Amino acid sequence: MRRLTFSFLALMAFQISAFAQANGDCSSAKDICKKQTYRIDKVRGEGSKNNEADLISCFLNGTSAGQAEENSTWIKFEIEESGSLTFAITPLHSTDDIDFIVFKLPPDGNCDYKQIVRCMASGESPGMRPESPCLGATGLREGEKDTSEDAGCNDEGDNAWLAPLRVKAGEKYVILASNVTQPGPGFTISFAGTCKLPCDEDKKPIADKPKPKPTDKLKPTEPKPEVAKPIAAAVPENIDSIGGRKTEVKSAVTVKNRTIRLKIWDNQVEDGDVVSVFVDGKREIDHIELKNKPRQFIITLPPGKKEFIITVFADNFGKSEPNTASVLINDGVKDQTIDLVSGRKTQESIRVVLE
Repeated sequence: MRRLTFSFLALMAFQISAFAQANGDCSSAKDICKKQTYRIDKVRGEGSKNNEADLISCFLNGTSAGQAEENSTWIKFEIEESGSLTFAITPLHSTDDIDFIVFKLPPDGNCDYKQIVRCMASGESPGMRPESPCLGATGLREGEKDTSEDAGCNDEGDNAWLAPLRVKAGEKYVILASNVTQPGPGFTISFAGTCKLPCDEDKKPIADKPKPKPTDKLKPTEPKPEVAKPIAAAVPENIDSIGGRKTEVKSAVTVKNRTIRLKIWDNQVEDGDVVSVFVDGKREIDHIELKNKPRQFIITLPPGKKEFIITVFADNFGKSEPNTASVLINDGVKDQTIDLVSGRKTQESIRVVLE
């Protein structure tokens, strides 16, 4: 009888081990060192420690009573260079509810002393599945202001997205992502932002090359870019607004040449965003769909002045708002990249000063 009991317990232990989720504990988190897209094919259960995310504030009003681990995966990383950090989690089953927590770790990486910096429990809304606006893709993105959303998608403004992190070199973080709908289907997670992780590629140093002389002619070294064809339109006297939407200058850059190369791309998930680009209120690039792969254009700034306002205007918001675009300006001397957000009320702009 003792042999039978021992055999039964050994079999049960093997089954529990077999079904335990890979990277299911903070201490065994998936280590990443590059901002790119990662795919987690399957999720099931928890790790060996099931009390690492108990009594989490944004989960307290849900059915889990504050327990955030369910079909969970832990992902950790360290910041090499300061900047912003965003990510998008997209469930492989489109209507699954993926919740997440971002913890900041102490310098030694000890999971026992992690601190919550972002908390997302908003997802399925009672009586609204699968129409809840908080199901599907989730994460951190530019333009969002809140740092936490409670369970249920019941509060005004809940949309399953939180504000980006402003991170510093040397800091360590770990993300807990849980499929609270069902075991099995996993997710993809795509990282972006201006910060650098240890394996991100360095930009080629400009200092090692002879500094080119300023010239009004841009000599492209990449595939021939598109030439922006101005769209006939009256230039408004006041460029504080375009199409009834307020414009706000987010950043200012200086350029050496009047002819510039402009690259533009979607720095989040491709979801059908369509934008136009205005220079001083005049449409220069008309209705282009944003992709993760940059599109590039040659723009000649109007003569007779030294300052210009470049605005990315949202023509279409795709599957989710707002539009998030990265814009790179090259004047033949250096690259300058700015992240812009376009919403229904406000469009972010860049002030360009010709030296």
